[in-house]
Amino acid sequence: MDIDACTRFFFLLGNPVRHSLSPLLYNTAFRHLKLNWVYLAAPVLPDAVGEAVNGLRALDAAGGNVTSPHKEAVVSFLDEITPEARLISSVNTIVNRDGKLCGHSTDGPGFFRHLEEKGCTGFLEEPLLVVGTGGAARAIAHTLARRGAAEMLFANRTAARAREYAAQIMKQTPLRSAAAVLLNEEALRQALPSCRIVIYSLPLDAPVFLEVLADRSFSCTGRVLFDLRYQPEETEVMRLFRERGGNSYNGKGMLFWQAVLALEQFLGGAVPAETVAEMRRAYGSF
Repeated sequence: MDIDACTRFFFLLGNPVRHSLSPLLYNTAFRHLKLNWVYLAAPVLPDAVGEAVNGLRALDAAGGNVTSPHKEAVVSFLDEITPEARLISSVNTIVNRDGKLCGHSTDGPGFFRHLEEKGCTGFLEEPLLVVGTGGAARAIAHTLARRGAAEMLFANRTAARAREYAAQIMKQTPLRSAAAVLLNEEALRQALPSCRIVIYSLPLDAPVFLEVLADRSFSCTGRVLFDLRYQPEETEVMRLFRERGGNSYNGKGMLFWQAVLALEQFLGGAVPAETVAEMRRAYGSF
């Protein structure tokens, strides 16, 4: 693509970002739509989030996305936040509207589209296990709670944070039951057999998770794991979950669909089906 004095820029803010597939997705879409737009990945350290957002303002950037670990921290630096993003205190999409930076969250709806494609929405009537309570996990939990999920169990390395979020989601959604446990071996051995869907949102393979799944007598048959990571394409958690008889998917599907929904925000309207198809061809299978 040619860059000139009229090119509009979009940025991905996160750390790290070198592995990100977002530039591939968005630049493919921009080319297909014949837009003079460019999408770049920018590594941003945790203590520089505010400066990065001010940089978007100063450069009159068209917008962009926010990835780990900044989805929560970025909220306080934006001019406007959608009600949904404010509820979960997490933003993954930024749009410059007449000089105001507006924060959105497409993580939850993007995950739901992925869930639909894998034929798993019928499992929402059964208990779900959410491992981690970061911005993406909260976005997903809120969306699923409003789209049919009845019971959720939150497992976190900090029990107090899990309890706080469980209480919050009960107040804000029609969820029938929300419980919280410390992420340890006993909790996992009790939770995994009773939860049909497992959403794994931690940035690394938790040793305790690997220990439980390494037990050859432990069964995950009939269970589905969604690991939100996509590098590597098969994590150790995914591999062991499959070995124990379950199905597992990485985060490529969620990333794709949240990008399509974010692109709708950038465009101010629906993304043409032909553009979505072109994005899928460039992106590969998921």
